[in-house]
Amino acid sequence: MKKMTFLFLVLCALAGQTVVVEAALSVETRRAILEQVGLALPELASYPRMRYPNSKHAQLLEHFPDGKVPIFGYGSLINKVSAGRSVKPEALDTMRPVIAFGAKRLFGYNARASERWGVLDPKERAMLNIVPSWNLTDRVNGVVLEVDAEDLASLVEREVGYDLVPILVATWNDDHEADPVLNLEVAYTFSASSELRDNVLYTATQFYPVRGYLKAVRDGAAEFGETFARFWEATTFLGNGTTSVDEWDEKTFRDILCTHPPYKE
Repeated sequence: MKKMTFLFLVLCALAGQTVVVEAALSVETRRAILEQVGLALPELASYPRMRYPNSKHAQLLEHFPDGKVPIFGYGSLINKVSAGRSVKPEALDTMRPVIAFGAKRLFGYNARASERWGVLDPKERAMLNIVPSWNLTDRVNGVVLEVDAEDLASLVEREVGYDLVPILVATWNDDHEADPVLNLEVAYTFSASSELRDNVLYTATQFYPVRGYLKAVRDGAAEFGETFARFWEATTFLGNGTTSVDEWDEKTFRDILCTHPPYKE
């Protein structure tokens, strides 16, 4: 997919307000961003979606000539220690920060077992999910890892209940004083459906984030800089889709969890 150069200052929705990373975008610039991303949608549509249990995941390799599938991680895969439990060091070396278009990030995955993260409360059962949307102004940041067939199989085994879906991503750049070159590409990500999978519903809206898991993801986001970490906070919501995670944190366990200043305009 060709490179596209234009001013890239990212908008996101936070508590019903429009927030920007650095400065307000003009109508013309916002239109240009959406037009350029829109041009990539036909290519995105040519990539297949796979339903959990993703038994044919190896077929995805056919769509990437170098034999590596780009995987967009938006939760625990941002944390290199956590990601390293499922992929080889060679894949970790390819990790790079990106931003994805047309998706919302929610604590809407109902975790059945999460002893690894130290669950402290019966209501702490929510882990992250990404919900594709038709709105290209819905954007979330994360990382891309290039994985081979073995690592892809390991990730599929790890991400229980998640479908494999294609998503548009672009290189993250928090230097907004110059016009960055935006490289759009198709990656795959794990998205839990609100429909049954193998007679199990893996999504829920009523649970709180698992605190140990939340801290691990925040620690991973911090490795990519303050702007990246603050943007992660501003684009991450509870299962209701309206309460941002930092708003929830403010009212509950801020002293335990919060490691970054609140995201402000």
